[in-house]
Amino acid sequence: MVSFTFLAGVLTGTAACLMALWLRRVAALRTLSRHYLFTAAAITIFVAAAAVLYFTLAARHDRTVAAAAGPAAAAASPAAQSMQEAVAGLEARLASGGGNPSDWELLAKAYDFLGRPQDAARARQHIANPAATPVSEMSPEALVAAAAAAGNATRPQTTPVRAAIPGATLEGLRQRVHDRPRDVAGWLALAELARAGHDNAAARAALERVVALHGMTAQSWADYADVLGGLAGGSLGGAAGAAIDHALALDPANPKALWLKASQAHEQRRFADALTWWHKLRATLPPDSPDLSIVDGNIAEDTQLGGLAPAPAGVSGTVSIDSRLSARVQPDATLFIYAKAADSPGPPLAVMRTSPGSWPVPFHLDDSMAMLPSRRLSQFGKVVIEARISRSGQATPASGDLYVTSPVVSPGAGGTLALVINREMN
Repeated sequence: MVSFTFLAGVLTGTAACLMALWLRRVAALRTLSRHYLFTAAAITIFVAAAAVLYFTLAARHDRTVAAAAGPAAAAASPAAQSMQEAVAGLEARLASGGGNPSDWELLAKAYDFLGRPQDAARARQHIANPAATPVSEMSPEALVAAAAAAGNATRPQTTPVRAAIPGATLEGLRQRVHDRPRDVAGWLALAELARAGHDNAAARAALERVVALHGMTAQSWADYADVLGGLAGGSLGGAAGAAIDHALALDPANPKALWLKASQAHEQRRFADALTWWHKLRATLPPDSPDLSIVDGNIAEDTQLGGLAPAPAGVSGTVSIDSRLSARVQPDATLFIYAKAADSPGPPLAVMRTSPGSWPVPFHLDDSMAMLPSRRLSQFGKVVIEARISRSGQATPASGDLYVTSPVVSPGAGGTLALVINREMN
């Protein structure tokens, strides 16, 4: 990354020297006044510097896709974006990914060029104190919208764009599918490289062949929906919406398909539905995913746009007993229901103690049931719920206790759990 900034400086300096030499000759021949000479030189150098910064931004924005797709895809890249679009894309990337000092210095120079000195100062302050300085005064939602307007997809990066066949080139894949027109892997790889080169028309053509060959997976349907949406000006209705539904039918937890489904609901102003899909997507993401901050921003935006109250961080459901164990449970037995962090050891995040009485037993766990104020349910994105009948009435598990443990769930994701106690502790 540093090489881009260094190259920009070298090119700017070279342009300045060349223009100075040229203007010196013109001055000697035509005896221009010193005032006009320096004015012309300043304007020329400013334009040269602006051009270098412009193309540096564009090159930096496209470097990840170009590296993944190879030279053929890089050659197919479209013309550089406008300066404002490039800056919006860089802002959004830094908002979600952090960036390094070179990225922030480049953003500061771009702000200087656009006449935004306060933003430039903020960007330079971030280099010295990253934790205290935001990317800009724009909200996370506005940054995401700006990135989308600039053509930067704000969709999960869990499946990077790359050729499905290692080392494959665009020409090589074209020849491969020409020789073997029923080669699903070849068509999928060709579609990947076309998407990497921003050639949605070619990607659509390749994926249409995969559809005809009945070789589509959940991920390829999600990619197809993305391509169709791009060709429709960003709209995810119609054919794109049908492709999203195909993806979710094959894999209800596919992150990209969930992202697109939530975006479709947002586009159609069905904000309550959008929130349901955003929460489902959030539950699939790992705790260290950079997409979590974007998803949370989208949740906040759709909550506000829909005039909805923020969903409380909690988990609800019912607990029942397996019929083969029911005779072993007394009506006054002690039932513990608690939430534990799925990826972090430590005491439970929320605990409920009750007696079964009659089955099923309803429950709701939230921050009010925390054992420690510093360790609450709302602080964790992935939890498991355990229900245990204690023979001794004590919270500490013991041999002979009956229990069940839920799959990993996300607090506040909606829905209810139906747990059935069917195991015994040794």
